[in-house]
Amino acid sequence: MNAEGAVTGHAMRSLRLLLEAYAGCELPQWDLFGTNVRVLRVEPGAVLFRVGEHHPYIYFVQRGLFKAQMPSEGDRMTTVFFPEEGDVLASMSALGSDGVRRVAARGLHPRAETLRAAVEAESTHTITAIEPSLLLRVNYRVIEHLSTQHLQWARLTTTIALMHATTLQADAGWLRSTPEQRYRSLLREHPGLVQRVTQRDLASYLNITDVALSRIAKRVRGEAVPSTPQTPPEPDDLVATTPSLGVVG
Repeated sequence: MNAEGAVTGHAMRSLRLLLEAYAGCELPQWDLFGTNVRVLRVEPGAVLFRVGEHHPYIYFVQRGLFKAQMPSEGDRMTTVFFPEEGDVLASMSALGSDGVRRVAARGLHPRAETLRAAVEAESTHTITAIEPSLLLRVNYRVIEHLSTQHLQWARLTTTIALMHATTLQADAGWLRSTPEQRYRSLLREHPGLVQRVTQRDLASYLNITDVALSRIAKRVRGEAVPSTPQTPPEPDDLVATTPSLGVVG
């Protein structure tokens, strides 16, 4: 087996372990799924998909780091999360789930107006590689087909959706903190990420300016440096600094 084949084989074994962990069981017709998986190597700056695109693919990040951005005020792109190793990456709105489209199109959800992208099956994010990365990609229709045939695959899709919802809830709580609290939380819980992204992307993620992030980082670094212990004064220094009592003659 050549080196490329070994990498592909290892990636597929890792993917199977991951998906069967999500499903909690062995997944039937794995060969059918495997023949539809494509191995992708992408370089920094490469774009997987853009805002407004129809992109019904799911990616499994084996190695590397990406940034997910979406438009904000003034057509400025804001970084909203950083997909990395172990992440399941997809544009949920672009997957084109029939159930989501039906409910949103009929106005049966209280936020149906904000789900236009899901009705149109369009991506709401642009995903760009930050580091050289290795991904496995499969068309969602393959998983959707297997889910209609096997309970195990249906359980897998449900668990992935629940994981997505759980992370969104955690992010919602995190966003209620101040930018400095969020920065400190990143340093404490995910220090490697801070080292892997640019200051500009990190500032965008925290929704602050580069200058504000520099001030926060400087303050946090200052707290991490132990204070210099005071040297006990020498006896001569004590004499020299003792106030004179004066002599009355």
